[in-house]
Amino acid sequence: MISWGNWSVRVYAAMAWVSLAPRFAADRPEIVDRLETILTDMVPAVRLQAAQNLQVISEIAPERMWVMGERIAATETDPQVLVAYLGRSLRRLCVAEPSRCEYLLAIAKERLGEFVDEAGEHRNLLECLGAWGAQLHAMQGRSLAREWLDEWAADPVSFQDALNAYTSSLREVFFARYAADVDQQDRDRCDRAQDGLTSILTKALDSAAASYSVLASNTSEVEKSEAGLIFSAAEGVIHHATNQLYFGAGAFRGDKKQPHGLISADEKKRFLADYADVLMMLGESRNPATLHHLVELYEHLVPGNPTEVFTAMHALLTGRAAEEGYQFESLGSGAVVRVVGRYVADHRGIFEAADKREMLLEILQLFSEAGWTEAIRMLHDLPDL
Repeated sequence: MISWGNWSVRVYAAMAWVSLAPRFAADRPEIVDRLETILTDMVPAVRLQAAQNLQVISEIAPERMWVMGERIAATETDPQVLVAYLGRSLRRLCVAEPSRCEYLLAIAKERLGEFVDEAGEHRNLLECLGAWGAQLHAMQGRSLAREWLDEWAADPVSFQDALNAYTSSLREVFFARYAADVDQQDRDRCDRAQDGLTSILTKALDSAAASYSVLASNTSEVEKSEAGLIFSAAEGVIHHATNQLYFGAGAFRGDKKQPHGLISADEKKRFLADYADVLMMLGESRNPATLHHLVELYEHLVPGNPTEVFTAMHALLTGRAAEEGYQFESLGSGAVVRVVGRYVADHRGIFEAADKREMLLEILQLFSEAGWTEAIRMLHDLPDL
């Protein structure tokens, strides 16, 4: 972590030159020269002051600013300085100069391998690039960032942090089309964000399935070890993406002051229709934590379409979740008992259909056989229902 103390005179001098630039550099071009010199200083803390604020000369000396920026992207040896430039100074120019930003980002992207041994900094650089991918692709519709996303999604081990940063950056954008004051621009951003999410999940699930097959085979321990890394990274990407929908929709029960997300039954109904394929993909995860958040997300969406949600939850609970032993988890039992109780109290009419009664029986039998008292009690109460 870059730091400095009270006696770091050159750092404070660099700060002073940066502060002077927007006010006086037009009349005193030597100030721009001084910023360029600061960027070659041997101390990272000094270079940081200019790198993270280089946009201050964007109107006074724009071409020199881009030249300096390219030098940072191509030669900066300290990853914290590089991330500070990309994530702060350059980010302020994303709307005005997207093509030039992409050019510098591509240079930095090719240098990822130079920082793999830096403790935590390689991750910071990946997260910075992932956030940029969300900005350029989802928010601005840039095709190059979409290509980067496909490249990252095909290699979850190397780019998990970039993929997670992409989905984190778009948590609210995934729900933009459901806002009362939505405009076409918001809808387009939401469509692109969902497109990126679908691409990420499709490739992550492919990687998880392929690596799981290796883990379940009689192959060598070396191959299983490599497959384990891929499986863990791919499932991590899927879990992180699930959480963006889970928290973004307002499904987290502990957040009583959720200011956004899906509130009305109509919003939830539309989300169920729009994200049907995404929800189905999330249900293919083999991570019980992911499946639990998906169950709670479905619980939040019940008012949107009670019959559809119950059918989806039955398929999930008796399918992939049962394969992974979700019925033996206390959190799983609590969630299922809560949901079933809600259906019996508020949506009893759907059980007039014989197939839905059979689904309910299968769910309660599954959790009763796992030994959960509340599920057993509900199963015994079914004749009254």
